[in-house]
Formats: sequence, C-alpha cells, structure tokens
Amino acid sequence: MKRLLAAALSFAGAAATIAVAASPAQAAAPQQCPSESFCVYNDVNFQNGVWGTPGNDNDWGDNWFSNRSAKVFKHDSSWYNHGILSGPTFVRVYNNYNRTGAMTICLQAGTYFASKPASSDKGVSHGWYYNC
Repeated sequence: MKRLLAAALSFAGAAATIAVAASPAQAAAPQQCPSESFCVYNDVNFQNGVWGTPGNDNDWGDNWFSNRSAKVFKHDSSWYNHGILSGPTFVRVYNNYNRTGAMTICLQAGTYFASKPASSDKGVSHGWYYNC
C-alpha cells in the first residue's frame, strides 16, 4: 500500500511540474522605453513604433511614433509606465486634450499592458499623478 501511495504521489508531482512548465510565459516588459518615461506603442505587444516622454503631454497630435508609422494621437495600443517609484508614479491617459474627458487607462510605475482593447486607440493626452 505504501508503495502504491508513493508511486501515486510521485506521478502527481511530475504531472504538476509538467503543467507549470507548459503554462504560457508572461510578456516581457518592452525594452525600448527609456527609464523614468511613459511610453505608448502603435500596435499591441509593443510593436510598430514607440513614443515616450518623462513629462505630461496635453496634446498627442504633434507626436510621432519612432518609425514614423503614425501620429500617436488615438493610435495607442500598448502602454508602459517606466517611471520612478517616488513623486507622482501613476500615468493617466485621457481621451481629450489637456488631460480632460474620460480616463482611458491608468498605469502605476513599473506596469504595462501589451493589449487592452477597451483602451486601445483612444489616447489624446496624459499626465503623471499620485493615484489613479
């Protein structure tokens, strides 16, 4: 009986190890975003151009992605807050100029979204704050 129980536990442990190893990996944080900056990407999964800034921006209409594929205005599909952990650490993105209108997304320093369909292609301005 003891051998049967030991064999069953050994098999269960091996199955659990296989299940963990087979789980999908977390998306890695994008590397193109400068430290202490907020970055926006034209496509999901941090693809097709990046635009970043360490400060507030009240009008994304005059900003272009790094590869000149499009203006940043309402072309945000991935986001990364590579800010510092002191001072205002949250970035709020708004769907109107001058940080007005509805907040489309909010990220704390060190966080990112490779995709968030409810927020995608709505950003017009952003600012740094102490909370969401």
